[in-house]
Amino acid sequence: MLGLAKDDEQQKQDIKKNRIHGIEIRPDMFAIATTNMILRGDGKSNLELADFLKYPLEKLKEKKFTVGFINPPYSQAKTKNTSHLSEINFIERLLDSMSEKGRVVAIVPQSTMVGKTKKDKEVKESILKRHTLKGVITLNKNTFYHVGTNPCIVVFEAGVPHDEEKLTKFINFEDDGFVVKKHIGLVQTERADEQRKKLINVWRNDHDADSEFMVKAKIKPDDEWLHSFYYFNDEPPTEADFEKTMADYLTFEFNMIMRGRGYLFGIEDKDE
Repeated sequence: MLGLAKDDEQQKQDIKKNRIHGIEIRPDMFAIATTNMILRGDGKSNLELADFLKYPLEKLKEKKFTVGFINPPYSQAKTKNTSHLSEINFIERLLDSMSEKGRVVAIVPQSTMVGKTKKDKEVKESILKRHTLKGVITLNKNTFYHVGTNPCIVVFEAGVPHDEEKLTKFINFEDDGFVVKKHIGLVQTERADEQRKKLINVWRNDHDADSEFMVKAKIKPDDEWLHSFYYFNDEPPTEADFEKTMADYLTFEFNMIMRGRGYLFGIEDKDE
């Protein structure tokens, strides 16, 4: 096995000690994160116990961050008084903290990309005026098994206003090769590596993919920034599709009639 060159090893240590920064508001998570990094040989790292939304923006920008990752707390914006705690606000704050052309990756509920409230939609519009949405990857609904969140990965380029003519990538990665097994949870199948390679090729190398997997679209602030919003099934239905649809309809009609709701189909109840 080839070892790292001396310069490479020095750079690796420099990254660990000086180039990784983090902010965490919860003391318990802060303790777990710092302990985990020390045990893995990453030194003390530059983690701070603080409120990210209240952290001085000027101090963040002084660090000239080029890559930002965020997994903000979910479902914190439950009232008007807590609307500033919605996931989209955390994303905007991180984008505003970055160097120009820095990359930001966020993993958030899909509802964040829809814009759950009027305020959230305004933040989406604000983001596009100063930053570029590179793409959104819809994930397996069971990624956070037992949590009940439908997640997605969002990728931005900071400090570059979104070009209205730009085509943004929207990928449906729900079929990621992981399945839920009873009494076990989420497990990896033999298809996982293949699906991961496909995702990387499509994202990095712009490889062609059918529209069911990826679509490219011009976006607007009030759009739902998800594959399902821009996807259009342009495949003509097959005879099997027609037969299945008719069978589903007839089953539904039969069930309604048996429950005394034949009037929905213009059928009068014989008892009447």
